[in-house]
Formats: sequence, C-alpha cells, structure tokens
Amino acid sequence: MNDIDRLVKAIDRAPQPPAQGPAARELRAAIMETPQRRWTVPRRLPVLLSAVTAVAAAIAIGVGLPAHGPATEYANAAVSLARADDYVNVTITDPTADYRQFEEAFRAVGLNVRVKVIPVAPEEVGQLIGPIVPEGFKGPGSVGVTVTPCQSAFCGKVWLPAGLKQLVVFGVGRAAKPGEPYADDRAYDVMSGEEAIKGYTSRGKTVVDVRAELRRRGLKTAYRLLWIQEKDSDGAGFFDQIVSADRIKDDWIVDGTRFRSSDTVDLYVTPGPGASPLRVRTPQWYDDLID
Repeated sequence: MNDIDRLVKAIDRAPQPPAQGPAARELRAAIMETPQRRWTVPRRLPVLLSAVTAVAAAIAIGVGLPAHGPATEYANAAVSLARADDYVNVTITDPTADYRQFEEAFRAVGLNVRVKVIPVAPEEVGQLIGPIVPEGFKGPGSVGVTVTPCQSAFCGKVWLPAGLKQLVVFGVGRAAKPGEPYADDRAYDVMSGEEAIKGYTSRGKTVVDVRAELRRRGLKTAYRLLWIQEKDSDGAGFFDQIVSADRIKDDWIVDGTRFRSSDTVDLYVTPGPGASPLRVRTPQWYDDLID
C-alpha cells in the first residue's frame, strides 16, 4: 500500500460529515488518473476540511507540501507549472495576482526566479515577459519562451535547463493605466520597421512631419535614437536609446513608431551627422529586481 492509499483510507475511516465519504472516493479517483492531468480538488469537497483531508488535497493539486527536491508540478491561484528536463510548461490564470504567487510556483520547481507584475500594452496583458538572465546566460542549453494557444491568459513553454542556478527574471503583463508607460523589452524590428499609427506610414518621413501627424491625432511624441553598429564577425547589430526632445533634429528621418503608453508614441529616429550615443544605460523594467 502506497502513501496515497493510506491517506485516502484514513479519510474514509475518520469521523466525517455524511458528505465526506463520496468526496474522499472522488479524490481517490482523481489521484489515480493519468499523471499528465493537472490535478484539481473535486468540486464537491466540503469547505471545512479535516487535517487528513487537507494533506490529501495538497498532494492532489501539487502545492503546499515539503518534498525531497523540486516538484515536477505546482499550482496556485495565479499560475500552474509542469516541469520537464529542459523546459517548464506555464499556464497563467491570474495575471493580476501578487508577484509572490508567481515566484512561489517557479521556486517550487527548482528555479531561482524573481517576478514583477508590469504594465504592458493591451495585446500583451497576461503574457509572460522574459526570461531575462541579468548576469548573462552561461548554458548549457537555451532560454526562451514558446507561446501556445489556450483559454487562459497565457500558456507556453519556458525553455530553461534543468538545474539552472542563475537568477532568472520574468515579468507578468497587467493592463497599464491611462498614460502609464509600458514595460517593454521587445527588440525593435530594424529590418522592416514598425508602425503604431493606424493608416499612416512614418518610415522615411522627417521628425517634424511625423510629430505633426501625432499632434493632429491628439497623441504625444517621445523619442528613441536608433544606432546601427558596424558589421563584425557576428554581423551587423543595433541598439536604441531613449532620449529627450532636445537631442532630436526636425529634419532627421524616422525609421518607425511604437506606442510608449496609451497616449504617447515613440519615434525611432536615425541619428543625423554629428550625433553620438549617450554614455548612460537605458533603464530596464527589471532593474529593481536585481540585488
């Protein structure tokens, strides 16, 4: 007889209200089903649980119990995780939950994770942002996210090697307040440009022209200088920097646009003659999570 059988037998034998016996049998059936199911507590389980029943329920949903080593599955009100050798299946059910619920789940499956619930554009609400490895991923393996369709706020695979000890940072997207800047770490599409303004092409136009169009639409303007690096052994690269309006010339050329907030659009601008990059690092949304 295994531990689960002994727990369920104890539930059946313990003095319980009349409704407890069927619930225990239903719980036994759930526990004995295929291990690929994400366990949930049976709907008819009484709200007032005995101590033995509470232990059995915790086993059934994979939460709240100490174990010898990381769990392979874990779930709470915010997120559920299922761990494989080199990735973790992630389902976010409540993107507005406290960040500690997300950290609790990732740590339960053996990962050193910090999480921040961050303001994002409407199309990214509920999405998992990252993973970020602040000190630089050292391998072996890879890190990344593959999104899969589902009915929850987010479903996908997070590619992280088993046993990774480096700090990993994630964001969980929440709806930004009106005018609140979006936390965004997506690389700008330097090959084809991006257009945020419906029905309007900014690429190739001057700053003064695009700014006038934004004003006409009741939108504010912000700026990023887009620096293209020289080709090397790894090919050409680029980076962008947030800058103030006094560093931008009216006749410089816009490469593309992206919303910075609900009422402000970033102009990605190609620097003109004499311009040079700032010597300060652009702040990132995860900076305050790094010790």
